[in-house]
Amino acid sequence: MKNIFIAALGLLVSMSTAIAGHHEHDAGKLSFISNGEMVIDKVTAGDISFTTGELTGLGNVGASSYAALSQGTVLTFDCTVSALDKDGQSNLYALCSIKDKDGDEFSMENTAVRELGSSGPGKGVLRGVSGKYAKMMGNCVYDTTYMMNDGVFVSVSFDCDMKH
Repeated sequence: MKNIFIAALGLLVSMSTAIAGHHEHDAGKLSFISNGEMVIDKVTAGDISFTTGELTGLGNVGASSYAALSQGTVLTFDCTVSALDKDGQSNLYALCSIKDKDGDEFSMENTAVRELGSSGPGKGVLRGVSGKYAKMMGNCVYDTTYMMNDGVFVSVSFDCDMKH
């Protein structure tokens, strides 16, 4: 009986260690660029302002070692962006739905400490939603360029470390 208990305890410890040791693993790198037109609305009350934006556009995958998104893949972007400017600080947040030609989807959340409409860097997270991207996960850095010529046009370059 003692041997069975020790064997069962050993098995339990082995399983616990295996489960606890399960971490995300690198699944490759991904770079892509999105370009689109943004419609911006801003409300200001004293020294506080809140800005929202709707961004739609297309993206192209550049270099990629991530199997689900090969180089040359074309993507559509539909994003809602907001920024709160208060107490001398601007916090930007964007949520995007991104789809490929098959309709498979992933989401992207972007954050930055800067005003909406000002170019600069930020961080993003990719999460799978459906189809071949259902288990997708990635962390990105990005850089935004705004071009305000007869409208607001946005170009964003992303570099992502993919996990699985």
